[in-house]
Amino acid sequence: MLLVLAGSVAAQNDSPLKLAFAGHTMDGTKVDIEKLRGKVVVLNLWFINCPNCVGEIKELNKLVDEYKDNKDVVFLSLAASKKIDLAKFLIKNPFKYQIIPDATVLILTKFGTPDKNGDINVPFPLHYVIDREGNIVAKEQGIKGIKTVRTELIKQFSQTLVMTN
Repeated sequence: MLLVLAGSVAAQNDSPLKLAFAGHTMDGTKVDIEKLRGKVVVLNLWFINCPNCVGEIKELNKLVDEYKDNKDVVFLSLAASKKIDLAKFLIKNPFKYQIIPDATVLILTKFGTPDKNGDINVPFPLHYVIDREGNIVAKEQGIKGIKTVRTELIKQFSQTLVMTN
């Protein structure tokens, strides 16, 4: 799926190698990506009317379960869906990531790519892995994004094991 916003909001031209954004999760907790430095962040961009996004939730939940005892990884999602709609959706479709609702403008301005007409496009679902220093070390669209995330997490935490031994 592709979310498109007509050129009224300009995407940032700088590459999002270092991200800066904050938002409030479904339960009202403030999340500031800058304050997550020192942790590996797995970021998922999605919305509830995207069949591919919804279809991968079970696999993403398995990933969260695999790392549930690891305090050095944070699973965060930016949802281009309204909080009230997400609340209803999540009753039937639990998603174990911390979810920042109403994130459409944030997604478009931080992750969007302008096309030749000036419209801003974001392919969904979209996955990122951000290392402990805040650098994007993996980016992948769609279901293959889960494999990319899993591979990058293994890499990130195998480096930790090597450093501590």
